Amino acid sequence: LFQMLALSRQHLVSPLPSVTSFSRFYRGDSPSDSQKDMIEIPLPPWQERPDEPIETKRARLLYESRKRGMLENCILLSLFAKEYLHQMTEKQLNLYDRLINEPSNDWDIYHWAT
Repeated sequence: LFQMLALSRQHLVSPLPSVTSFSRFYRGDSPSDSQKDMIEIPLPPWQERPDEPIETKRARLLYESRKRGMLENCILLSLFAKEYLHQMTEKQLNLYDRLINEPSNDWDIYHWAT
């Protein structure tokens, strides 16, 4: 039994074989990367909702102002919406709806607002 324990201890404290060299086979910033594997997903165009009741529109826009794709825009737009949506006319609500829901304009909104 003592010999088995001594043998086990020897294996536990013996150094592991070391790796002398290795190479990386991937480099993310390779200039030869043509990004052929990138997929562009088409986004549907914004559609106006002409028959939506104004209070429903206000509630939807308040929600959509808080739930953005970027945290910065969530903060900017939710504070703006909380302060001003209840005062907006139907025409202003339609313009705001179009502004925040046009596809792919989150960075434009952020740079414009800051």
